[in-house]
This record gives sequence, C-alpha cells and structure tokens, in this order.
Amino acid sequence: MEPQPEDDDILTEAKLAEVKRNLLLLSGSGVMNFYRDAHRACSLERKPNPKAIQQLVTAWKVLHGWGWK
Repeated sequence: MEPQPEDDDILTEAKLAEVKRNLLLLSGSGVMNFYRDAHRACSLERKPNPKAIQQLVTAWKVLHGWGWK
C-alpha cells in the first residue's frame, strides 16, 4: 500500500492561486527558472511529491498563457 501524501505535500487552491499570482509578477526568465527548478524536483528518480507536480503545472500554465512553446 502506498503512503498517503502529507498535508504540506499538497497545495490548497488558495496556495496554488498565490503561487500563480507570484509567478505572474516575475519576469519571463524568473518564471523559467521557477519552471526549471520545479522540473528538477519532479525527477522520476526521486518520486516527486504532489506539491512539486502542482508547482510544475502552474509554471507551465503561466508560460503557456504567455505564448511560450
């Protein structure tokens, strides 16, 4: 049986919205750096936690909204 994630391993809707707001205040290179850090945290060798995946997806959505491909 897999262990359940800890509460601090999952971002609430409010915390996730705050992450997105903060990303929107950064420059493009700042968001790219956040995205790269989140991508590294989601390395399959380390089995990413839900928070890391949420951060990666949120950064991707911001970049995608800016027309990044």
